[in-house]
Amino acid sequence: MHTSEEQFYTAVIVAAIALGIIIIVFIATMIRHQRRNALLNKMRIRAEINTLEKERKRIATDLHDELGPILSAVRIQINHLPHLSEADKKIIDFANKHIDDAIAKTREISYNLLPSTLVRKGMVRAVQEYINKLSETHELQITFISPDIQLPTEMSINIYRIIQEIIHNTIKHAEATQLIITLQNNGSKLVLLTADDGKGFDYDKSIENNSGLGLTNLHSRAEVMNARFNFRSMPGFGSQYVIEIPITETYAENN
Repeated sequence: MHTSEEQFYTAVIVAAIALGIIIIVFIATMIRHQRRNALLNKMRIRAEINTLEKERKRIATDLHDELGPILSAVRIQINHLPHLSEADKKIIDFANKHIDDAIAKTREISYNLLPSTLVRKGMVRAVQEYINKLSETHELQITFISPDIQLPTEMSINIYRIIQEIIHNTIKHAEATQLIITLQNNGSKLVLLTADDGKGFDYDKSIENNSGLGLTNLHSRAEVMNARFNFRSMPGFGSQYVIEIPITETYAENN
């Protein structure tokens, strides 16, 4: 091989190596940027969720500690008015009924914003209590199966909200008669499984018509927990959710 040919092939090899290095650096840079953007997006979602939960807690506290006692005090004052005629008593009875309804509604709203059971007794008890309350007003038969596991506060709230959203969606859209919810502890992860016997729906069409806000909320909650989210639904075959939530890293971060 002539010297000129050797130089040519050497130059080609060097250029190929240089191009390969440039491509590798470019790909590595893109991966770093994607990971950084994903992390920033997750941090943003987590901040938004934490802000939302703090605001819910503030409103729930205000309703329970301020508005509730004010309504109760008004009721007491009304019932202590002197020299009431029969017409006045009817008006008072009418007012008492509406005040009692307002107090009950205030407590219900406060509970839905932040159940006291979730704070005092944990997520599993809070979910069961929520289901028991729903059974008084809705015909949907809900079965909840879970070990009595204690979880970090942020994870407990997120799982509770996910289950709450799934139940809400089932009642509102699915026309189902049964919903089964199971939470399994596999050591390194929790697996949340739900299945209903409702009419199902077209996932892609729901997203396309901007009616999939509930699914978006579920995705956001799952994402901040580094959970794997799977959803299956077809018209006429009900809906199933499978959410795998790693707990080893989360416990390490919170301990």
